[in-house]
Amino acid sequence: MSVGWFIAPFARRLASTRPERYCVMDDFTTIILADDGDWHETEVLGNRAVVKVRASAATLTLIAAAPGIKRLPKDALGEPLSDLTNTQKTALQGELLDMGYSLSELRAALGNDLGSKTLGDVVRFAARRRLKPRYDSATDTIILDGPVQPCRSIDDVDLSVI
Repeated sequence: MSVGWFIAPFARRLASTRPERYCVMDDFTTIILADDGDWHETEVLGNRAVVKVRASAATLTLIAAAPGIKRLPKDALGEPLSDLTNTQKTALQGELLDMGYSLSELRAALGNDLGSKTLGDVVRFAARRRLKPRYDSATDTIILDGPVQPCRSIDDVDLSVI
């Protein structure tokens, strides 16, 4: 059984009478469970979640190929990012910026070179905060403009999928 960390978006589906947001990793739940696997997530900024998945290597590859889902370049929180290419480090930094973190925030927490950090450092940074969502019935949209909310800890996510 293999493990992978992912950034997955939230999507919208109709639940009884009004729409709800859900992590699109849920679209793979049946396949993951068929592998006797599991997944857990923590919601982060930018309408995304950091997700840990335990499943077969084939299922992890299938998930990574899905639109909007990005597999992180390491599989364990303690793994250093020092062997990543500059392109991989730039892509990882870009993902954090796309979430809504500022470059100054990122640099203050992680420094100028992600290669000096571990996967755990990066995903813990990503899970610093999220915004509370709300449903606007007038426009039939889910809006992420509420107060800052805490995220589920990355360590809890990690321990939930072993």
